[in-house]
Amino acid sequence: MKLSQKSLFRKQIIEFYDTKIHIKTKHLGNKNEFDISYESILPNKYDVKGNNLILFILSAFFYLLSGAVYYWRYIEGDPTVEGEASIIWFIIGTSFLFFALKSIENIWRINIVNNQFIKIYKKSPNEIVVNDFIANMFRQRNKYLIETYGNVNSNLNYEKQYNNFVWLRNMEVINEFEFNEKLKDLDFIFGKQNNKIGF
Repeated sequence: MKLSQKSLFRKQIIEFYDTKIHIKTKHLGNKNEFDISYESILPNKYDVKGNNLILFILSAFFYLLSGAVYYWRYIEGDPTVEGEASIIWFIIGTSFLFFALKSIENIWRINIVNNQFIKIYKKSPNEIVVNDFIANMFRQRNKYLIETYGNVNSNLNYEKQYNNFVWLRNMEVINEFEFNEKLKDLDFIFGKQNNKIGF
């Protein structure tokens, strides 16, 4: 399944496969392409909103400059100040405001290991498509992880399998009930079930 997204300066394509997701990005002429294994994807998504504060500050500066030029030229009547400069600064300020507004990010952040994250734009192409893509991606992630690490096998080390089940629980692939059921199966296979006698 593929998700194609565009923002003002950035394009990205995210695809998920049986064992990984593949991301291609293009940002101001720079291209990157990389894979992320499902083992590296942490279980939750986070709602993040951000903006480019520098662009807003520059916009405000040029608006103030435009207002000052207008004041000195037309209110104070200073002939040494060019009246057209007010219009030029106003246009520049408006341009910065436009880019500042376009730079506002409304994203889902999906954390991965090593304090990295995947950035998915909420409304590109639209919220329904994006939410559906993320839900399917997590379903595929969970399916792969449970098939790879969630089966009891008498030929594998007990401790390794136990640690795998703990990890699956921590990654929210299985819940507490499923975790306990897998431990029962694991103990049974390795003959570690408790034979308690008493009341």
